[in-house]
Amino acid sequence: MATALIKNVRTLRSLEAAWRNVRSNGFSSKSPDIQKQIRQFDEDAYGKLRSLQARLVHNSFKFPPARGVPVAKSNKIGIRPLVITDIETRIVQRAILDTMQGLVPLQPFFRNPYSFGGIKRGQEDEMAAVPAAIKAVLDAISAGSRYVACADITAFFTRISKSAVADLVAEAVDDPDFMALFHRAIHVELSNLQALRGHADRFPTEDIGVAQGSALSPMLGNITLAKFDLHMNEGDCRCLRYIDDFIVLGYSAASVMDRLQLAKDILGRLGMQLSSEKTSAHAISVSKGFEFLGIELNNGLIRPAQKAREKFLADVRETFSRGRKALIAYRNGQPLPKSVALLGTLRRVDGLVQGWGKHYRFCNDERCFSNLDTELQRLIGDYLGFYAHSRRGVRQERAPAMLGLELLSMQERDPFIWPKTLAKAA
Repeated sequence: MATALIKNVRTLRSLEAAWRNVRSNGFSSKSPDIQKQIRQFDEDAYGKLRSLQARLVHNSFKFPPARGVPVAKSNKIGIRPLVITDIETRIVQRAILDTMQGLVPLQPFFRNPYSFGGIKRGQEDEMAAVPAAIKAVLDAISAGSRYVACADITAFFTRISKSAVADLVAEAVDDPDFMALFHRAIHVELSNLQALRGHADRFPTEDIGVAQGSALSPMLGNITLAKFDLHMNEGDCRCLRYIDDFIVLGYSAASVMDRLQLAKDILGRLGMQLSSEKTSAHAISVSKGFEFLGIELNNGLIRPAQKAREKFLADVRETFSRGRKALIAYRNGQPLPKSVALLGTLRRVDGLVQGWGKHYRFCNDERCFSNLDTELQRLIGDYLGFYAHSRRGVRQERAPAMLGLELLSMQERDPFIWPKTLAKAA
């Protein structure tokens, strides 16, 4: 007989909730292939979820091999071993995660006051993720911390022991059937291992390492570092972690650096080490300003980091660039999809602005946002000017398509036929 945990994972309600999460993340992906998979599944999501549920109930569901993708890092040194799984695998993994997040014995891993990445927001939480982490930093400063040091764990996900995490979960869960499913969900088998060649050893096909891209991986990381978080926050320092990034705050430079040395020792016993490039060489005064999780905190001002601002404007420019190219192609006789016509382009830019603004809604540097608005208005004006120029010389009946509008005469219709007998009588 199936256990309560297994039953919860495979209920249609759980699978539907998991699918909504997978769907949302999939449509936010920059990968056209992933977006295509999401659209195909979405065409008959209910039927496919019922099929998935039936296979889970009859224990016939198999996790198919994934595909390894070596993604070049931004610094062009090394790769990030991304593991791409099929939609059903992602749904089941998410359903397992949702089930685990509701288990009381596992709450110490999910309700950790010093960890903020991959943590589901609770009903009593005012905020989560990056905003919650930055708020905790500000609270530590309010409590008297005057020095900080930031750090990053090198290749974090590739150093996590799947068996060690599973043992910790098994102690809390005590459900062999559920643990068997959990083991299968975190196991990594690749369909293209030979094609990866020199990068193959970077992918977590053995015990050490978890799949980057899996909904379960952040949780596995948080369980691995749960004791690290506790030890790092004993005494007069605060250590706040977001997955593999953390910051140490203390009353003196010496205490901060001592705590950073403790981090190196603890991580060393876990087979991990700090990044020499991304870890502070010495503690700095809070008053001199510092950056954490893409946020600049500079003597009272809180704003998105320069790289984040540059990336945002680059995305807006790229969106307008695609719109310009589409208008040029249309003038040369090519079709013009609504998504890259004027209205579609402006909607896409509006989505970027709204999403980016909400992500940084807790920042207080109004001049920073005002400067970005000035550049945004310039980019919008340039694009509208380009549209007006492109509009000249276009035949009147073709002009609405440049806006992204479709006239009635251009729409497909299936008109009724007037009865022939009546036509003759007339």
